[in-house]
Amino acid sequence: MDNATNRSPRAERARWAPPGFKYPSRSVAHSAAYQTERLTAADVDPALYGDRYEAGLFGLDCFDSMVASGLDIDGYVFFSQVYRQLRPSRVGEPLTVTGWVRDLHRVRKGHSVTELYHLTDGEGRVCIETELTGLLADPPGRTTQASGDAPRMPRRAEFPADGWTLLREKQVTPDKVRVFSQDVGNDIHFDEEFARSHGFRAPLAQGIMTAVWLLSVLADERPPTAFDVEVRYLRPVFWDSHASLWVRRSSDGALEMAQSRNDEGKVTADMRVRSLSYDPASSQTPAGG
Repeated sequence: MDNATNRSPRAERARWAPPGFKYPSRSVAHSAAYQTERLTAADVDPALYGDRYEAGLFGLDCFDSMVASGLDIDGYVFFSQVYRQLRPSRVGEPLTVTGWVRDLHRVRKGHSVTELYHLTDGEGRVCIETELTGLLADPPGRTTQASGDAPRMPRRAEFPADGWTLLREKQVTPDKVRVFSQDVGNDIHFDEEFARSHGFRAPLAQGIMTAVWLLSVLADERPPTAFDVEVRYLRPVFWDSHASLWVRRSSDGALEMAQSRNDEGKVTADMRVRSLSYDPASSQTPAGG
């Protein structure tokens, strides 16, 4: 490994932290107004979750942990993310977020980093786990040489011909992106010149914005009690993109996968459902099994 493994984020605005580095624990709580505003910006009906937290939005707090440690996340782009909800929690309930860097690799355009985060309740129980893998791009004009073993990039899924059902469509707008990502501080979502300097025609909608849209299919009938899903970010979603949401179910009706597609029918992100459960006390039929 290069000197990246020896660098710490002590200096203001460092680009990365070494493997094993632990972010300071922080207490976070989302108000009903916060959750409603962000979900609405992502074209998700807040009523799906009632008084329960929507788990995907806590990905934003993971970025806050990076920024609070002095890291410069401008240009950060997702590859993939795992979300695990172990138990539901209520809107407004304080949760403690802890995170650490698991892997760091030099790649052609910068560093690929994988981080793990836990969100625990007041009794010390883990409510949500998430694993983030993404690219911390080098500043424009800086050239790097690849070294070490870079992580395998997600394969680009093509338009599936059969077995998929269209659920809904939406139009992404700059205002929606600004509202959703207003606390993140990553210029890739706000600055047109910055986005072009990193090879994109326009600013990008945040990966978590798409993940929240995909996760909403789990709550179409009622909010889930627990789930384990993997989201892969396959193509950029620009802040002026049209998007459609598709699902695939097994022969017994259980939800297997969801996909977001652009106006060319190409998959921008997909979500594989590895496990999904609902409160057995409810009489409603769950969306996924």
